[in-house]
Amino acid sequence: MPKKNACAARVAAMTDDEFTELAAAVDERRCRDEYGFGTYAEAAALYRPDPACPSCGAAEPSRDGWSESGLQRYRCESCGTRFNSLTGTVLEHCRKELATWVGFVNLMRFNVPLDAAAETCRVTHQTAWEWRHRIFAAVDGCQERIVLKDRVWIDETYVNDTDLAHGYGEARKRGLSKQKLCIAVAIDVHKNPVAVVCGHGKPSAKRIRDGLQSHIAEGSTIVGDKEKSHDSLVRAVKGTHEAYRADVGDPVYLERMSLVNNLCSWLKRYLWRFTGMDPKNLQSYLNWYVYLFRVNQARDRWPETERVVRHLLMTDARFHSST
Repeated sequence: MPKKNACAARVAAMTDDEFTELAAAVDERRCRDEYGFGTYAEAAALYRPDPACPSCGAAEPSRDGWSESGLQRYRCESCGTRFNSLTGTVLEHCRKELATWVGFVNLMRFNVPLDAAAETCRVTHQTAWEWRHRIFAAVDGCQERIVLKDRVWIDETYVNDTDLAHGYGEARKRGLSKQKLCIAVAIDVHKNPVAVVCGHGKPSAKRIRDGLQSHIAEGSTIVGDKEKSHDSLVRAVKGTHEAYRADVGDPVYLERMSLVNNLCSWLKRYLWRFTGMDPKNLQSYLNWYVYLFRVNQARDRWPETERVVRHLLMTDARFHSST
């Protein structure tokens, strides 16, 4: 005979309000046990103990009491601005418990569709959409700092532009038409990736150079197909060029280009999960993919979800509803 749950009768006797409070307390406890923090105040004390003034940037503001939720308040000695430990982050003004946010981050790590994430976290679709773009706002600058080096593979992949201005609802044209968005993709021997939107249709040498030059260290060996638009990039980074004719029947080409070809394939599978996405947000989705790629690489040092939450707290970023 199965052992009876000693708490079942007490839980069954609770009012709806009591049960809601209990569920929130359980989620908070579980979050604290797993990640080391259960509330915004605890997380902010851990990862944002001495924030700079969000108005003037002055360091070491004076402590100015506590908010009702337990957040530390500060007052800037330079400009007089009053703020708390979450001011200037994407978690500012969040009304849901931190445990709900952590659950949403977990779902975003696996790129769960928005409707499923909203239902699982018990929030509206609009709230889930806003949370997704708050997270995007926090990680959007991360890819800008990535510089690939030594041996770098580059290629392009294409996705359909669903914007009405670029042929949505019309018969799809063959080849690399203006109905397709180009994504320039690069990955180095150290498994660091980059993915940058490069406009519509087949990219020019200038678009490839503008998209990737800042991400490739000088003197690197660039490996790609014999696309002429790559030559300008190779010259710009003062690198060497190792080129192979794109032929899926050539085992040498498939072997030498497998790393970047696989990355292109992974990116497409990732983007297929977001059918109907606004094309103007495509770069943010790519930034999130690259960010997660790097988070997963460091999972031995940082648990993935904890690292994302830490990043949200330590990064000064704001969400704008026009995103």
